[in-house]
Amino acid sequence: MSTEPPLAPAPPPTGGGGWLRPVALILACLVLGFVGGWILRGDDGTVTVLDAGAPAPDTTAAATDGETPTAPAATTAPATTAETPPPARSEIALVVLNGTDTAGLAAATAAEAESVGYTGVTTGNAPTSTDPSTAYHATGQEDAAGRVARDLRIDAIAPLPASGAIADAARAADPAADVVVVLGP
Repeated sequence: MSTEPPLAPAPPPTGGGGWLRPVALILACLVLGFVGGWILRGDDGTVTVLDAGAPAPDTTAAATDGETPTAPAATTAPATTAETPPPARSEIALVVLNGTDTAGLAAATAAEAESVGYTGVTTGNAPTSTDPSTAYHATGQEDAAGRVARDLRIDAIAPLPASGAIADAARAADPAADVVVVLGP
């Protein structure tokens, strides 16, 4: 028999970091994948624009000299937006109509509009409605209605109806209105 004492079992690993290594590996893969994809995407930030007036290239015709036919050269330009700025607030003929039972709501909203730059805002009443507040626009005044809707925190924009109760109320308030706001609940 041996006089050596029996070996004690190995102590368990300390630190509780068994989850740390897989998490670090996943994060490293995500970062490398993102950076690698960004570098290899092949996008140099320019936009290719073909001349709209030029005829489409004929890719079915064979070249007479034995070479592959080529398309006309495209022009490249930096990406730009061609938005026109909305009209100035002082240039928009604005009417605010109260379509609720709350007295003075149109006047309060008109005062708010004038405080941000609208001038000569006309007020009146519209038939009581359960529809949400809406900025109605005259023909060609979509940009003006968008500006009014943003300024007065109105979600709905629609063309001004040619006839009906809203059209009658708008004409009674200002027949030359660009935008008619009908306040709802």
